[in-house]
Amino acid sequence: MRYPLAARPVLLGLCALAVTLLAGCAAKSDPAADGSAEWRLRSLEESFLQFQEAERSQEDRLKNLEARLEERLKRLETELEEVKAQQTATAGLAPAEPPLARSSEPRPWTQPPTTVQAPSASKSAKSAPAPAKIVPARAPSAKEIEAAYERGLKLVLADKPGPGRDALKEFLARYPDNSLAPNALYWIGETWYAQKDYTQAILTFKDVTQKYPRHPKASAALYKSALSYEATGDKTNAVFYLKALLDEYPRSEEAAPARARLKALGG
Repeated sequence: MRYPLAARPVLLGLCALAVTLLAGCAAKSDPAADGSAEWRLRSLEESFLQFQEAERSQEDRLKNLEARLEERLKRLETELEEVKAQQTATAGLAPAEPPLARSSEPRPWTQPPTTVQAPSASKSAKSAPAPAKIVPARAPSAKEIEAAYERGLKLVLADKPGPGRDALKEFLARYPDNSLAPNALYWIGETWYAQKDYTQAILTFKDVTQKYPRHPKASAALYKSALSYEATGDKTNAVFYLKALLDEYPRSEEAAPARARLKALGG
């Protein structure tokens, strides 16, 4: 969602205030009883930093667009001046037309034009074709939506992460509010993980946990975030997200492998 430029300082101030308040609450609470507070705080801080980065990127794009528009206007003004100059030169070279000679002989009599009678309204209505009926677009069925999701998932499972990611992104663009949207977003993260682009994988998995914290794929996304951090050599964050998984989803399917991985990392 894009916000007006005038509202952005207010949004930044509110985000900073929320981070400060959460940090104070986390400092006063019992660490053992509130192990998930730090994870929520860190997620909020990362979202705030991503928001700031998006704002900077948008300002750069606006400046670039203004420069391009200004350059285009200058070019159009130059072309317009050239066209005016060419028209002026052509008008100066065009010969003047001689005046029409007035004939002294009388003009021959000519018959007035015959008046053509317009067809009656009833005949026109009969001959006019009937307007085509506008058929409203049919909404896709549940089977068609599920088939679109399955098409992307099958590509991912067939070790085709690029085409699979494109198909799942198209699915999210068409059906962002569908119940399969969390699954599609999670498998997009899996495509980045399969291609060893761990930065994009972490960002996508965090998007799953932030948008759908109560969905079953949230615990899987936390687990794969920890593995992604471990793959980059960031043991601290790997241990952190494994503990967050055990705190937030202790009965999830990923809890058992998370405990084993945490023990292997010495966490």
